[in-house]
Amino acid sequence: MLAEKYILKGTDFYKNLSSFFSIFNKFFNLKPLRWFAIWAMVISGNNVVMHIEDRWFYWKWDSFSLYLFIALIISIIFDFIFTSKLKNITNYSPYLYQLIIFVYGYALFLIGANPLYLSLDLLTFGIPYVLFFLVGHMTWKLSFNAVSEPIPSKKDLIPSLVFIILCTIIISTAGFINDDPMISTIAAVFLPFPLVAVLFPIAIRHFQRCRMYVVFIPTMFLTMRYPWFIFLTLPLFLFSRYYFYFISGKVIPTFKVDSPDHEFIK
Repeated sequence: MLAEKYILKGTDFYKNLSSFFSIFNKFFNLKPLRWFAIWAMVISGNNVVMHIEDRWFYWKWDSFSLYLFIALIISIIFDFIFTSKLKNITNYSPYLYQLIIFVYGYALFLIGANPLYLSLDLLTFGIPYVLFFLVGHMTWKLSFNAVSEPIPSKKDLIPSLVFIILCTIIISTAGFINDDPMISTIAAVFLPFPLVAVLFPIAIRHFQRCRMYVVFIPTMFLTMRYPWFIFLTLPLFLFSRYYFYFISGKVIPTFKVDSPDHEFIK
């Protein structure tokens, strides 16, 4: 990011911009970085409805509708309520917790699909998308900071990674069976990232890439059918980077891979 290179932390210009960006603190209290995954699930619901009608639809600007616009706003409100209850949810057993996340993902999917189009095909075709949402959630749960947190052992991480890999394979296979090129390709493209984390000496950079691309890949593939979607995600991505840099000194979100001193997990 150019600001990180040319507007150095501690300078007067940086401090002035920090004061300016602090105006948006309340906006970022809504946790807008979660919107990438949330919007992807909402768009996925509409994508399945469109796919059932026309398997070959691609790059349709007229795919934007008033309902979908309202659904994207509703999903933000829905997620804000969900995150406010998240602390209580984490007290549940791991299996019940994952089930809640799966149901939550399905709810987002159905919001985008529009309940009026509810059908057995919609529910069936939606399972791989919701399962990938769960894979994304599990991937982010694997995150850790090797500088400030104890380094987990490899044996503690492998079971979750193997489960993520198996789910991703199932998702891609289900998409292929459903003749759904969207979810089958999304899962196939993501699969190498957790595979690398398992097969190679485990390093923080492998987990960082898993976290980055489990959100980036479905978002970018969905823009191939919904080109207008990039005009929602790209401004949010760029604005968030500048906000966090001038508020905290860190560039978030980013595709940059960090390599702290204690990078490798023994």
